[in-house]
Amino acid sequence: MDLQYIAERSLSLTEYVTGYVTKAEKSHAQDLWDEVSSCDNIYGRLWRIGQKLLRAKEVGLYEASDLLLGESLYMKSVTVQYVNVYLPHKRSRKIKNYSYLTKMDQSSKDIFNPSIIEDFYPTRPNNMEDVSLYEFVANYKFDKIGENGEREYKLRSKPVLPNHRKFNPMQEVERDDFYYSLIFLFVPFRDESTLVMEGETMEEAFRCHREASIRGIENHFNKLQKLLEAERNWKKIVDARNKAGFTEEELPDNKEDDEPQLLGEIMEA
Repeated sequence: MDLQYIAERSLSLTEYVTGYVTKAEKSHAQDLWDEVSSCDNIYGRLWRIGQKLLRAKEVGLYEASDLLLGESLYMKSVTVQYVNVYLPHKRSRKIKNYSYLTKMDQSSKDIFNPSIIEDFYPTRPNNMEDVSLYEFVANYKFDKIGENGEREYKLRSKPVLPNHRKFNPMQEVERDDFYYSLIFLFVPFRDESTLVMEGETMEEAFRCHREASIRGIENHFNKLQKLLEAERNWKKIVDARNKAGFTEEELPDNKEDDEPQLLGEIMEA
């Protein structure tokens, strides 16, 4: 089953969806018949039919990618929660609605909506002192206001996946953001200003926290490094193929057979 959410209204989209759901796979009926007819034994014919049907099925690029990478072809939806990991002076916040602002005290500075980063996480209960922002977002959700007036949280029945902007430390303009995002996500804090000491660079602060064996920071750092390396290798492969003179218009007739070759090169990289 292939489910796709489409929110746009246009004739081109209607044509695309109609064409997609009514398209037919390429037929190999004649080849199948010729091969089956060449075998007299009924068991041999059944075996050949099964083998041919498995090998001759037309497979899309995404399905082929999942098969090659060993990924499941189906799964339940994963809830994703975005976390703004930019440096404080680069971070934006959502302002409260206009009707509220017009009624509030003119001297009040409480103009922003409550957020996980600025409000919920720093004021978490004392029994969650060692919980990092990443763990807080992934595993906990607001439950109620307790008798003491403080917010109470409970474990999610199913963890969500914290998602964030992935910076490239090889680019000078993103280097500080890269190291700060790791510190911000995995080093527990009450006051964000304590994450990096005065006079420290972001990289120096990250190394200090890394040496302290902060839970999760090393694993996430290694994953980001692998993703960045895979992206660099992928770009090298694509650039090399483009320099070889293969454009979309100049590809040979068997360009469909060329796609798995590219996937294989990327996997090896």
